[in-house]
Amino acid sequence: MSGTTASADTAGGASSGKARQIVSQTGPDCANLQIDAGRRGTVACLTSPESLPDQTRRREALQRQLAVPAAVVCTAKDQLFFNRTESCLFEEVAYKLIDLQTGKEAGFGDMAVRSLVTLDVRTRTWTQRINATVMIAEGAAKLGTVAYATATCSSGCTTTASATKSLPFNVAVDFDYQVTSAGSNLEQLKVLPVFTFQSVSPSIGGPLREEIGTAVDVRCDSTPNVGPNTGGCVYAQFTPTYDVSTLNNDTAQVAWHIQWAQRNLAGKWGRKGFGPELTRTMDSALITANRNAACPSSIPRPVGKSCDEYPFASTYQGGSLNPDHSCYMVPATQNSLEGSRYRRPWYAANRVLDKDKFWVNVVLPAGITEQEIAEKTRAFVKCPG
Repeated sequence: MSGTTASADTAGGASSGKARQIVSQTGPDCANLQIDAGRRGTVACLTSPESLPDQTRRREALQRQLAVPAAVVCTAKDQLFFNRTESCLFEEVAYKLIDLQTGKEAGFGDMAVRSLVTLDVRTRTWTQRINATVMIAEGAAKLGTVAYATATCSSGCTTTASATKSLPFNVAVDFDYQVTSAGSNLEQLKVLPVFTFQSVSPSIGGPLREEIGTAVDVRCDSTPNVGPNTGGCVYAQFTPTYDVSTLNNDTAQVAWHIQWAQRNLAGKWGRKGFGPELTRTMDSALITANRNAACPSSIPRPVGKSCDEYPFASTYQGGSLNPDHSCYMVPATQNSLEGSRYRRPWYAANRVLDKDKFWVNVVLPAGITEQEIAEKTRAFVKCPG
């Protein structure tokens, strides 16, 4: 898969998270807490992190937590960062402990909560993780916190809950749980991680429940000829990139042909930042028609070479649907290997289905100039006809 670090303008994707929203199952929003002089003990309530004392310490702790490495790096709060199979969302969860009789603050805490997801392209069950760290604990909050993680899920999937664990001060704790999309139908799921925690100080009321971000779309399928029959799941809204290398002897001439086509065809097909994505087709009749249109039998094949077309025959931008295509005679072995050893497994590894979009990136020698590229591809031409 191309790229693992997510950002809005590189290999990954980012989408806006929710505006800060106080969500509580049994504990109220601190701003709306009702004081009851007839009751003894403290009650926990969720609050905005910006309402806590000592904002300098809070901001320093927050920056340290945002720098914690992950497969997909969360570089900002309340924003989903993702690629085809991984995601990360960082939230800050703050709470106060209020004495019910007096209304006075008995303590407060601030936690860094990170939702980490790794989908599985080979099965419809995957692991999700909430990673939580108590950054600040004052007053009664110093007595400790216990928590567990799970998720809510739209119809078509089920979730487990993690074990309940203690959260020591300034120690990252992982809460792992699983999500399963049963059956074999193509499902568009909405999965929402939920973090439930409770101060161990004497308190009234139940735990606090914080939804981490907003529900995220996950697509699960068991499409034949795309990975194992057990199916798999991806973030289908992320457009993956297929890398083909001029430095690989298995694919070099095919890659140089794509490089020429992406620069010289009017559509700049599949070249990110210059033209539109390619769109896969799994229709065998259309694939054959595309191949015959781009590489008709009337074009002579030199010994040891075969006709390579771009855009690929396995796309809706192929030759029978798109006059803006090219072909070139490349070594037959390279032409075969590019499709069978590299692109077809890449389709499966990213679960690229019919009508899924993708980019094509040509890996070039380091430091090569545009003039050198032009010289290298001078012999390439558009298909005749």
